[in-house]
Parts: sequence; structure tokens; C-alpha cells
Amino acid sequence: MPKSRWLLLAVPLALCGADPAIAGASGETGAGVREGARAAERAGAAAAYLDAQWGRPGGWNASENWQRFVIVDALLDYQQRTGERQWSPRIAAAVRNREGLYLNDDALWAVIASVHAWQVDRDPALLDYAGTTFGTLVTTYWDDRCGGGIWWDPKRSYKNAITNELLFYAATQLYLATGQAGYRDWALRSWQWFRASSMIGADGLVNDGLDGLCRNNGQARFTYNQGVLIGALNDLTAITGDPQYRGVAVAAALAATRRLSTPAGILREPVGSLGADGLMFKGVFAYHLGHLLDAMPDSAERRELARWTAANAEAVWRLSAAGTRGIAADWSLDAATWDAARDGQTATAAAAAQVSGLAMLLAAMAAGGPPPRAVVQAEGGPEQAR
Repeated sequence: MPKSRWLLLAVPLALCGADPAIAGASGETGAGVREGARAAERAGAAAAYLDAQWGRPGGWNASENWQRFVIVDALLDYQQRTGERQWSPRIAAAVRNREGLYLNDDALWAVIASVHAWQVDRDPALLDYAGTTFGTLVTTYWDDRCGGGIWWDPKRSYKNAITNELLFYAATQLYLATGQAGYRDWALRSWQWFRASSMIGADGLVNDGLDGLCRNNGQARFTYNQGVLIGALNDLTAITGDPQYRGVAVAAALAATRRLSTPAGILREPVGSLGADGLMFKGVFAYHLGHLLDAMPDSAERRELARWTAANAEAVWRLSAAGTRGIAADWSLDAATWDAARDGQTATAAAAAQVSGLAMLLAAMAAGGPPPRAVVQAEGGPEQAR
């Protein structure tokens, strides 16, 4: 494996479960504290398995280049929610590795993870990279075709959901980090265009993109397309104080959990095989759902999403055999089917699939009522819970 791919450390990381005092620091008592501690321990076991199986030379070849930055965000989330810091050296190396980023959505994943890593280590080079890259992308690839929006690729062949959602979310993260009004303006502009683009269907789900006539192309509604939009809208309410954006995020989360689930309520993609890219999609959704749950007050909607999250985390945990084996890409499998189908855990389990499962276990911590996330405030900027 090339040295620059994940820049792995030679020494394995020994992860452990979180201290119950950390997991239950929000004032929960009794069963709430125990549930929080159990969720933290499960997330720790999934992270430990990730390190043991893939945290070695060659192991991370199981993930795509863009997925490196989703892994960074998942590990940052793990550290924030559990108080553990063993992943810090690996995060620092991974987020600075920009090898193999060819498409505009690839670059935006890197921008977002760079902002989040900056919030931890305050390296100005990370924030400079994020701001410069964002500026280059909007200057070069946002145009009037389809009334606006950013192109997915340098050849300008496709305007799609994920690239424009990532632009929207990157703008919210950069504003929350810097307080610069231009990023807030880009967040609002991106959302206004996206809302009018026809990519959000009548059932509340986001499809893959636009056709040559700038219409909804009717392609699949992948889970990560729902997740990134949820994250951007959730933070737009934090930025503007306007609850309407979080309301749309909640509606999108309910649409996804109700319509992109098996009859038993387990999250699945709308198509059977997505290749290596698709192994990370559910993890992106879970990450943003967890942060939405953090922000939601008690309500019937939150309780429904919390129950769904807990059930999916339980399915992930069963598949992992209590953290002792890899998490399958299909969470609806039962343990016996998973045992019969796997071939050395290479066909259906990989680093991305493991991280997706980890993200759902972390979302379960939010569902159970986690401690408030640490508030980060940039000089002259708004407060950000992260």
C-alpha cells in the first residue's frame, strides 16, 4: 500500500469502552446511564475491530479515497462522544492525505473533514485548505446550467445530489468555523437552488441527480443522499435560528427511515449491489442522523427516530457477534446467513462497511440521550456544537 494512503501508524491502537461517567454526563441516571455506557462500549468494540483487521499495511485498501474522509469524521465523532483520544494520530495523518481526489464531490468530502479536524487540533493549514478549495470549486464549477448548482466532475457532465449537498454542508461547516458571512450566503444559496431543483421527490426522498433537461432523472434514492442533506439543514437552523430548516431535516429523516428500510425496519439501499462506494453510504446517513438527534428536543418524531436507530444499532451489533467479527454491508442479514455468505470477510465486509456500522452504533448513543457536544467557537463566529 502506498505510504500516503491513510499514512498508517505501525503501532496498533488499543481502544476501550467509554467511562460510564462520560457516557451519561447529561444528567441521566440509572437505566439511562447504563444504556449510554453500553452504547459506548459497543462503539469501542467496533472501532477496536476496525483497527485490528484493517489498521495495518494493506488493510485500508478496502476503502475508496473519498471514504478516507468519512472515516476521519466517524473517528472524530467516536472521540467526541466517548472521550477517547487514541485515534488522534491516525486522524491527523488521514485528513492531510489528499491522494486520489479526482471529482468535485471527492474534494468536498476532504473540505468537510478538514474543517472538523481543525476544530480539534486548530492547525490553520487545515482551515486554509478547506477555504481555498471551497472557493476554487464554487468559482470554477457553479454556473447557470439548470439555474445554478455545482458540477459533479471537471468535464461538466452531471449535476447531481451528493455534490450539491456536500457543497451546502461544507458551507455550513465553514461558516460555523469562521463566522464569515460569505459561507452563510453560500449555504442559503445552495439550499434554495437544491430545493427548487426537483431532486427532492414527492415522497420526501432525494434522488441521484438531474437529466440533460435539468429534471429529476428518476434514479435511485441512496441513503447518503438523504444523510448529507439532513446534516446541512440541521446546521442551517443552528446558523440562522430559523427552525424551518431543521423541520425539513426531520421530515427527510422520517422519510428515509420509513421508506429505505426493510419490513423489519432495518436500513438498506434501494438497489442490491453498489460496489465499494456503497459500503459507506449507510454510515454517512447514520452520522448525520446522530447529529440531528443531538439537536432535537423530545417529541414524537424524535422518539420514533430514536427507536429506529436503536433497532438498527442492535442489528449491527448482532452481525458483529459482540464486536468479534466484521460488520456486514447488509444489516438485515441474520448471523447464520452472514456466516454462510462471507468469504474471508472480503466480499461483503470491508473498512467502509465496518465504519458504517460504527456510525450507527454512535448514532445510538445520540438516540439514548448523549452528553451535549463540546461547544467550539471561532473568533468572531457563532457557537458550534460539535
